[in-house]
Amino acid sequence: MRKLFLVGSPRSGTTLLQTILTTQLDLFTLKETHFFRNLHRWRPVRWLDRLYLDGGRVDAAFRFITENNTLEGSYDWAGVRRLADACELFDRVMTSETGLRDRRGWLEKSPEHMFFIDEIRRHLPTARFVHILRDGPDVVASLHDAKTKYPDHWNWLGDLDQMVDLYNRYCRVIRRNIGRPDTFVVRYADLVENDTAVLDALARFLDLDAGALSVDRITSYRNDLVRPEEAWKIRDEKQIVDTRGQKFSSLFNIDEQKRILRRLVPAGDLASG
Repeated sequence: MRKLFLVGSPRSGTTLLQTILTTQLDLFTLKETHFFRNLHRWRPVRWLDRLYLDGGRVDAAFRFITENNTLEGSYDWAGVRRLADACELFDRVMTSETGLRDRRGWLEKSPEHMFFIDEIRRHLPTARFVHILRDGPDVVASLHDAKTKYPDHWNWLGDLDQMVDLYNRYCRVIRRNIGRPDTFVVRYADLVENDTAVLDALARFLDLDAGALSVDRITSYRNDLVRPEEAWKIRDEKQIVDTRGQKFSSLFNIDEQKRILRRLVPAGDLASG
């Protein structure tokens, strides 16, 4: 059974790629679970989770999943206190729901799970990771736009420098993981340009034949993958629209553009594959 984690910076196309993969590969998926973030204590006391998990956070992590999604099975997390047990139950939930729907595998998409990859590898060793990488200027512009339009949700981003720092963190994790046998990186630009070679390589990474994936058979989002408060994910297009560079040039003045470009880590050498 395929077990996939889709990760990448917020506003980099994770929802789009989730839609493509789950729809075309007949995978079970959920709205973003934020499972590993919800499960753990905040720094600097997170080290305690290696010994035992906080019961309140375990309860919150699983309730977030069950209350935001329609599950067909019934699951009990009372008494779960070890990280290994929590991960085993998460895997059981995803795998059971996949089987109940007669799907071919499951995909979990929460952007920040990129920062928990080593932990996921340790406890779900058969999982694979698909990273999506969008150009830094476009991501920072999209983050800034989202915070401006939906401050109640995006206020945690901070200022422009912190948005750049967040993107840079994601790029550094991709750089550490690229080339590993359980990892595939998709550049957003290759989706926009309908690079069939990249799509076929991704299909082969997933043990599928070339041609299994296409950007011609997509919708921009699915209602069942978006929570009511996530209005920024709702789009009317029935195809990928190339908006590269538009927000960056329109939202930032010349000095801001120079400052952002100066602070972004180099990522041009990180290719799909």
